[in-house]
Amino acid sequence: MTSKTTTNHSNNNIGVPLKLLYEAEGMKITVELKNGEIYRGLLVAAEGETMNVSLTDVLRTRANGHVQKLPTSTCLYLKGTSIRFLALPELLKQSPLIQTVATQKRKLEQALAEQMGESSNNKGQRQHRNKKRKVE
Repeated sequence: MTSKTTTNHSNNNIGVPLKLLYEAEGMKITVELKNGEIYRGLLVAAEGETMNVSLTDVLRTRANGHVQKLPTSTCLYLKGTSIRFLALPELLKQSPLIQTVATQKRKLEQALAEQMGESSNNKGQRQHRNKKRKVE
């Protein structure tokens, strides 16, 4: 079992999704595999480069709908190559990381809107000057 303290999360080159996955360690997540099986359990560890995850306290739902609780001592290791998607807790929406990304997005949208406003104002001013020239 991989310990959270041995996982290197300090790499600034990783993207937002991986940082969120690391923040979900210690929380319940849902993992759907490409074969249709769904696992819900406590995220013990995540590996950023491979997206491998380790879960405990796991409830497995097979593709046919059969639900099975795995023994509590089981630490399930799921390979990232077999994962279709991960569902993280809603609580992470309040994460400082998400708040930072939302702030950056708003600033970018405002800057783009200002640029578009300036370019349309300049276009409107040019059209107005051209109309004046035609009248003279």
